[in-house]
Amino acid sequence: MLDRLQKFFGDSMAPADQADDAQRLRVATCALLLEAAHADDEFTAEERETITALVRRRFDLDAAEADTLLEMANSEREAAGDMHQFTRLIGETFSRSRKLAVLELLWQVAYSDGVLEAHEDALVHRLGRMLDLRHDELIALKLRVKNPPA
Repeated sequence: MLDRLQKFFGDSMAPADQADDAQRLRVATCALLLEAAHADDEFTAEERETITALVRRRFDLDAAEADTLLEMANSEREAAGDMHQFTRLIGETFSRSRKLAVLELLWQVAYSDGVLEAHEDALVHRLGRMLDLRHDELIALKLRVKNPPA
């Protein structure tokens, strides 16, 4: 596993500091997605597939890279006392449009199993507030994910 992680980090073409920062942001984003999937205490196959597909597409990763990233993010998520460290990093680094993109991913995870549980809804709202996003933005993205254009 350590060799895979070293290869994953070593293969980046960005300077070391930028690659490390980008990786921390990827881990933080994935940790939030995993937290949303676990909010109802049931991590379904649909949620896992959705997160994997979102991560692969969003970060342009192959299956092995996505699995490695999600393993790292899950370890960080489990070790964290709360989501503050992840939302703080994203909030301090990402532009408003990128924070909104993260929130949209969170709604996609929450709706991935076809049922929006109250715990999932509350968590996504709380994370949106932690990212300093407005309530109307949260609702607009929620509705867009719930009712995608035809």
